[in-house]
Amino acid sequence: MTRNYIGIDGGGTKTAAILFDEEGHVLARHVTGPCNPNVLGFDESTARVKEIVETLTQGEPRSVAAIYIGTAGIFTKDDGPRFAAAVSRACGIEKVKCENDVMNVVAAATDADRCVAGVSGTGMIVYAKEPDRVTRLDGWGYLLGLGGSGYDIGRDVIRAAVGESESTSAATALTPLVERKAGMTLENLVLEVYRHEPAFVASFAPLAFEAEATGDAIAKDILAANACAFAKLLNRAAELYDCGNEVVVSGGIATNARFGELLAEELNEGLRLVVPSCPQVIGACINCARFYGVDSAPLRAHDEATSSQR
Repeated sequence: MTRNYIGIDGGGTKTAAILFDEEGHVLARHVTGPCNPNVLGFDESTARVKEIVETLTQGEPRSVAAIYIGTAGIFTKDDGPRFAAAVSRACGIEKVKCENDVMNVVAAATDADRCVAGVSGTGMIVYAKEPDRVTRLDGWGYLLGLGGSGYDIGRDVIRAAVGESESTSAATALTPLVERKAGMTLENLVLEVYRHEPAFVASFAPLAFEAEATGDAIAKDILAANACAFAKLLNRAAELYDCGNEVVVSGGIATNARFGELLAEELNEGLRLVVPSCPQVIGACINCARFYGVDSAPLRAHDEATSSQR
């Protein structure tokens, strides 16, 4: 029987997965909702991964030799092994490894054994990758995070609109954009914020870029403040640890061209911003291949060829 493998990239908004064979050839892809165990809980997240495996294998998970999951919501050193064990039991697949999704970012961007890696999407997290260890900075979720995430930007956007409506803050082009996207009064929107998961608030983050492009000062301040918060952690990682001068970033916010410009302005001298040439799910596949002795080169080559044809 052909030995197949699965790489999974789980963010705060969606999960992408790829089935590939022992020669590194992509067989199938699947995208579904988030599988963050910190938000959904281990049971629901495990069920989502099981659904992914069944979809990719068309109901024949026995053909899968191993799974690698890089997902948001892996905080403590025990979270990864716990989630991997739950998925292993649910899917009947012995070899399952789970780490934070920032490891997908690193694998998608560089073969170097040292770098600073950061993800800014719905949430935000930074890691210092040294040859012999990986150290985390922040990434403690939307309630304790220091800023720089899609959630933070979306919250600031909503807050600015509500502030203008109450005459407690300056006029901003964000207000009509927020009202249009929400499709409800700002008062009702505030109530909705507390009824939804963080991804709902993060969905308002793109409005900051839209308003900033028209010259809106409030939107500019929001983006600048959050870029500064993200850069502060990236700089600190480089200062504290032996992780070289490459700063690898990923996620819907970090890879936005305008946010990248603001971020680059805040990085310490000598640090080089790197955006992965392939998506994080390919990074998950590369990690899976590395852990289980499969050649990862065809995975990157396949995705680069596919991207060039788009």
